[in-house]
Amino acid sequence: MGRFIAVAVLALILTGQQVLAAGFAIYDWSARGVAMGGATMAGKPDASVVASNPAAMTGLNGTHVMTGLSAVAPMVTVSIAGKESSDAESNVWMLPHAYAVTQLGDRYWLGIGVYNRFGLGTEFDENWPGAGSIYYAAIKSVSLTPVLGMRLTDNWSIGLGAEANYFDFTQKKKVGGAYDVKVQGDDVGVGVNLSTWYAPTDWLSLGLMYRSAIDVHPRGEAESDIPSLNGDADGEITLPDSWSLGLCITPSDRLSLEFDATRTGWSSYEELDIRINGVNPSGVAVKDWKDTWRIGIGAEYALTPSWDLRAGYVYDETPVRTERADYMVPANDRQLFSTGLGWHDDAWSVDLGYTYLLILDRKGAEVYVNGGVDRADFEDGDAHLLSMSVAYRF
Repeated sequence: MGRFIAVAVLALILTGQQVLAAGFAIYDWSARGVAMGGATMAGKPDASVVASNPAAMTGLNGTHVMTGLSAVAPMVTVSIAGKESSDAESNVWMLPHAYAVTQLGDRYWLGIGVYNRFGLGTEFDENWPGAGSIYYAAIKSVSLTPVLGMRLTDNWSIGLGAEANYFDFTQKKKVGGAYDVKVQGDDVGVGVNLSTWYAPTDWLSLGLMYRSAIDVHPRGEAESDIPSLNGDADGEITLPDSWSLGLCITPSDRLSLEFDATRTGWSSYEELDIRINGVNPSGVAVKDWKDTWRIGIGAEYALTPSWDLRAGYVYDETPVRTERADYMVPANDRQLFSTGLGWHDDAWSVDLGYTYLLILDRKGAEVYVNGGVDRADFEDGDAHLLSMSVAYRF
């Protein structure tokens, strides 16, 4: 298990991440979850509940391991008033995941997961009209989460865990229209999570999870053609806390329906303050984001004893206020349409999931750039996501 987790950590750190949730949160923690719109915290568990609801580990017998990969291909067009429109660079971003769960006895389960909870990948041509604000931004964030599940009664369990979040931030922009400035820094922040899973009947189960906020202080260096913009770089950001609630109904042995809702405290992201040699040369970037809801519905149907068909839908609010916009997160509210297929026998499972993400257009929003204001439209935003997971039980 130790080698399995070490390889997963290395793969995640070396892989770029792309935002798929509004803001820069990520919920693509398994192919089954992708296929069901992330609605997996209350129903039949698999090893990925380490991420979605650790209390549900108590529904697993023996030892379970899972690993997988999601590929994301996003696109958006940005039009700044009076200037030519610009398309984001075409990229495919990878999101690996890995989990292990083992039963310690009749009452206790231990799990560990390595996955992405936050991520960002935004890239435009370095000479696009908004390059004075940004032409490249990347957040590589890897969560290592050990969790403990405890069965209190036959139908009620709780979970608790810690999270070590490695956070790497890179930003590139133009200064004075001609000079490049690159800032990079990283840090590790620590948080906790608490969860519960309750199944009062054979046809109804509920899940609840709280994830704490995590403070990170990325430190690194700045590189530029301008001597005064070379040197030590640092900043700080609070990764938001969240509450998630899931309700699963199983009207028959072959069909389950789940409704999940997550409230994320993005109002903690008030500003972005990047300092070079102790000074912010561009001034503090006001963010003033708002708290958001993510609402998802997922369905799973057993076609045969070995094959499952899945589908899901998500409405995901943007934390960026209606009158504003952000070139680092060029987006709006999102709708996600998902489907997928799973095969399993007594020991192995193979799952495939696909999501089409549609970003609603945003017109005439204000973008604050170096003391000025742009009027920008965000149009034709979407993404395709394909995910695969392989699991083994023993």
